[in-house]
Amino acid sequence: GAFLASCKQEKTAVQEEILAKVADKTISANEFIRRAEYTIRPNYCSGDNYIHRKIVLNSLIAEKLLALEAGDDNALTHNHEFNQYITGRKEQAMRQWLFYEVAVKPVKLDTGEINRTYRLAGRVYDVSYLNAPDEQTAQKISELLGKGIPFDSLAKNLNPKKRIPRREINFEAEEPDAVNAALFNENIRKGEIVGPVKVDRDNFVFLKVNGWRTQVAMTERQQRDRLSLVKDKLTERHALVNYEKFISKIMHGKTLEFNEPVFRKLVTILGPEYYKTPKEKKEQFNKKFWNKDNDLMIRDDAQAELAKIADQPFFTIDGRTWTVADFQDEILRHPLIFRKKKFPKNKFARQFKLAVVDMIRDHYLTQEAYKRGYDKVPQVVRNVNMWRDNLLALYQKKQYLDFVGAKGKKTNELIREYLDPYVAKLRQKYADQIFINTDVFEKIKLTRIPMFALQPNQAFPVVVPSFPQLTMHNKLDYGKKLIPESDSENIVSKTEK
Repeated sequence: GAFLASCKQEKTAVQEEILAKVADKTISANEFIRRAEYTIRPNYCSGDNYIHRKIVLNSLIAEKLLALEAGDDNALTHNHEFNQYITGRKEQAMRQWLFYEVAVKPVKLDTGEINRTYRLAGRVYDVSYLNAPDEQTAQKISELLGKGIPFDSLAKNLNPKKRIPRREINFEAEEPDAVNAALFNENIRKGEIVGPVKVDRDNFVFLKVNGWRTQVAMTERQQRDRLSLVKDKLTERHALVNYEKFISKIMHGKTLEFNEPVFRKLVTILGPEYYKTPKEKKEQFNKKFWNKDNDLMIRDDAQAELAKIADQPFFTIDGRTWTVADFQDEILRHPLIFRKKKFPKNKFARQFKLAVVDMIRDHYLTQEAYKRGYDKVPQVVRNVNMWRDNLLALYQKKQYLDFVGAKGKKTNELIREYLDPYVAKLRQKYADQIFINTDVFEKIKLTRIPMFALQPNQAFPVVVPSFPQLTMHNKLDYGKKLIPESDSENIVSKTEK
């Protein structure tokens, strides 16, 4: 995920460069780039020119100003679901830090392995493939292939109506690591059938290698890029192995037992929630203020059904019994992650069980991260503050627009008529508490490629909050100059240049 990528970079730098300080809140240069690049920006600041960059900075500062106005004591901060969401965001960041510390950091790459992989990394494979939805099907296909039944006729038999799926796979493709490892090795032959490759707990794939072409890295830059890609892929591969071992150690001796009658009741109540129509999903999405990226949003009538069995035991692990209510509270801070997004209704019970197992595993990994004090890691704290301030600012924006009676206008009109004057007042109110490091700001470059960044298989897949649409102000004509101290990210010199 992007957070991990930023962990890797930030870990080498002792401090993050602070771009702006608003009272006790700060915005780092790294955060500025991620907030601008990992989400879709509105047209009035979607470019990479200096004026648009200033609007982006003013928008992020405005977000902090509105969060300050909202304060720590309001309807939102007293909302249990909101607090669980923020805790969940923190705990996800802690688990990502744990992954970095116990899995990524210990990796020592072997030069031989790097060279072997580098030699193959230019290949672009042409493969036909066959998916097996479970282990039994994979075994059956293996047996039939072993008996000499050709791959193509097998694929045709399994899916007579469809053409055999075929695609190209290069080294940097977003394929599961197991597929990458299986294909990019020197023993592969043309016509060979690779598999079954386990790509997930319930997912296997067979690949028929139709052939490959090689893209040569000609220039020095291409060679450098390829080498660093090879190192990244290999690091990730070894890190995943390290993490699996670490998880086994943490979960050793813990047996999970479901209370079957209650499990079945939950499947009956929650199944229909998963298979809601796109229209129903959209309606619920619009009602939600946060955590809109959740696979399972539960309607009121289903909530009422759950309330009836709230006190019943759902499962037992490690000497503790979890009731349905405990489980519901946990999914506020760790929404269920369904490994497969699309599956038939008769597979819901199985996928639901796997999602609960993942949630419990993460529960114990989180405990380990707390033991190590990862809730205090500056990058984790910064990540939490980013989400918290974003939601406080959204809350404050809504309160203000309701207060002035602004209804039914388009976003740009709302900004011009109501929000720009409001934010200007706040800039005056907090004028002596706003500091901007213009030297750092001048160096920042942005791309114009709109992108929406996701981190797959995480409880909260969206990487950064949506862009704060609060102001179109395009001058840095307020605040004081921030002079960075060499030894701390928290101290600000008040001397202006």
